[in-house]
Amino acid sequence: MPDINRVSLPENFYDITSPQLLAQPEPQYLYAQMYMAALEADLATQSDVGLPGRSIGGAGAEYSSAERDRLELSKQIMAGVFAGRVDFTGLPGSMIRFNRPAFLDTTYSLASRRIGVNQTISVDPINVSSEQVSLTLERFAGPYDQVNQRPAPFGIDKFDASMGVHKLASMVGTHLRRDFHKFLDFNCALLLDQASVVARPAGMTNDDSAVTAGSFPLDYETVSRAERLADDANLPVFPDGNRLLVLTPTQLEQLKQDPDYTRSAKDWPQYNALFPQYVSSVGKLHIFKSTTLNKPNNSSSVPVHRGHLIAPGALLGGMGAPPHVAASTADNYGERALVIWIAYLAMAMADNRFCISVRSAASA
Repeated sequence: MPDINRVSLPENFYDITSPQLLAQPEPQYLYAQMYMAALEADLATQSDVGLPGRSIGGAGAEYSSAERDRLELSKQIMAGVFAGRVDFTGLPGSMIRFNRPAFLDTTYSLASRRIGVNQTISVDPINVSSEQVSLTLERFAGPYDQVNQRPAPFGIDKFDASMGVHKLASMVGTHLRRDFHKFLDFNCALLLDQASVVARPAGMTNDDSAVTAGSFPLDYETVSRAERLADDANLPVFPDGNRLLVLTPTQLEQLKQDPDYTRSAKDWPQYNALFPQYVSSVGKLHIFKSTTLNKPNNSSSVPVHRGHLIAPGALLGGMGAPPHVAASTADNYGERALVIWIAYLAMAMADNRFCISVRSAASA
């Protein structure tokens, strides 16, 4: 006859949950860090949630921070990617416009500009031109209810909060910050995908050219061509004279298999110290890694990785008020807290010529 134990009689036993929290691998959200560095704002860490005077803290061990488990590849971010950083003083829907000169190319030959001895100079003026980009302030919230397709709050019961192994308010605060950071990162990447120029490996005329995985890996020639396209477009450089190239781990793996890249790439220890996400430099490009770039499938279901060559001034960012955690007044007399994050933000492309989309097919 078997012994009476947790295997033969599991109903009579319970397991103890350790207050030690295991790691959950998370990306760093490079573009979110850029945005927050440019606007100098982040969602504050929460220890208590709810309305003032009726907030819920609860018992239990502190939960992990949103940053603890991230792949920490870059701590200092080039905020210069953002051409405009604006603090709005208006309601959602408020708009601010940015002007830039639109230069007119005419004729520049000596003969066309020469003024003869008895020639009268024209007195009919010509106009100068200007282009305009708008940035609109909007209200955003999170997290998101995937089932009902709408932003929705996290809920905490006051009694349950007093019984948990981990402090529920701290747990919710971590999830709110992670959701906010991923929201920023996702939308910045989508904006940069709107680049007006695309560089692909030779023979890959469009994304659908890759009918099998591994058919068009990223190579040194593609990177060099992207740099040349940036030079031809007279794109500005960062203070050290370089531009930023952000690639996926797969693109970097493909690139490192090209002997031309391995011969040309340089590693600068001072950049490793300043930017832990820095990989190497080639030509006038500093190469960085991001695990959150977009990789949509083409018509043959082959993922196409979308890296970005970025010049300073590619994006615009604005903020109406610092992002914050808000609690619903429907708190059942203080017995339940419903909380979301709310942010009055604006983001847009300043100029889609200031980014080049560097694309390649997934590895086999």
